[in-house]
Amino acid sequence: MKIPLSRFLLIPPLAAAVLGMSGCSGLWQDKAEETALSAADVVLSIKAAPVERTEWIRTVSVSGSLRTLSTVDVKPEVGGRLVSTLVHEGDLVRKGQLLAEIDEVNYRLAYEQAAAVLKVAKAGLDRALVSAEYARTEKERADNLLKSGGITQKDHQAAATGMKEADSQVGLAQAQCAQAEATLAIAEKALKDCKIFAPAAGHVQKRWFDAGSLLSPGISIFTVVDNSRLELECVVPSYNLASIRLGQTADFTTPTWGERRFEGVVSSINPTIQAESRSVRIKLKVENRNMELRDGMYARGEITTSRETNVLVIPRDSLIPEENVSEYGNVFIVENGKAKRRRILIGDSRQDRIWVREGLKEGEWVVLERGPSLKDGTEVRIISDTVDSGG
Repeated sequence: MKIPLSRFLLIPPLAAAVLGMSGCSGLWQDKAEETALSAADVVLSIKAAPVERTEWIRTVSVSGSLRTLSTVDVKPEVGGRLVSTLVHEGDLVRKGQLLAEIDEVNYRLAYEQAAAVLKVAKAGLDRALVSAEYARTEKERADNLLKSGGITQKDHQAAATGMKEADSQVGLAQAQCAQAEATLAIAEKALKDCKIFAPAAGHVQKRWFDAGSLLSPGISIFTVVDNSRLELECVVPSYNLASIRLGQTADFTTPTWGERRFEGVVSSINPTIQAESRSVRIKLKVENRNMELRDGMYARGEITTSRETNVLVIPRDSLIPEENVSEYGNVFIVENGKAKRRRILIGDSRQDRIWVREGLKEGEWVVLERGPSLKDGTEVRIISDTVDSGG
């Protein structure tokens, strides 16, 4: 008996279909098991930071310009032709250093003239003293003759008058000598003033004239600034005034020196508040022994107003603020591998840190990044450069 060929051709496809259904059933089962396992193992990875105990420093921000405490305009006391200038702008000069010279010819002639006048006055004094001595001798002789009757009363009176006149001539000559001495001293000082010396140490900020210029007395030739002692003049809001005291320290930076910090001390607090801005002007004394700072530099820094030791601190990123309540807030902590929401009492805040008075303990971990998946009780795992644990 012949068997149809089609029966043999139908058997393999049917068997393949049966086998295929059996394989798919196994694959679906594996995928379901994987999904169940991954759902059971879902743990939210988070970044966290420990609650630390440290020092809390309260500060008041300040900014302003540095000003020198000593700016001196060097001015001649005499006029004349400027014959030489011995320093340039930017030069460091010491107190008493020769800076410039004015033509002294006329002043030397005036000095010599005054010296000659003094000599004449002294000669006149010597002559007056001789005349006075002679008149005194004649008066004594007239007194003796009057006693013996050898001279009349009129002649005696003439001798007395001569002595008085001689004494007055001595007084006049002495006054003339004193006047001549004063004139000579003035001429001598004017001659010395032709040399211009630095009245204070510092750097030459400006040289106003060059050699050959004709100067009048009292005009500025140089400006010398002493940058060894500076002050930072700044303005702070009046609501910060209660925390600022004389003698408090401050540190600041300047654009010139980048992040390098310098120190100052509160030296002056203006007694009045500016009505327009409701602010108060203060000054910080700055020692600049290394001459790294300059008059006119802009500076920004903070005055340290108080220090609190051994306080709990957390990053600001971990804080969840409460509406209309500034002294309280919330954070998520990591406890036994789960996120727990906790309310805290805030002591103070800074740009990147929060001082926690109540609600946390040292060593607890607070969550830094919060997403919609983070809720109270969510299982979490801390990830960072140094920590990888479940809390």
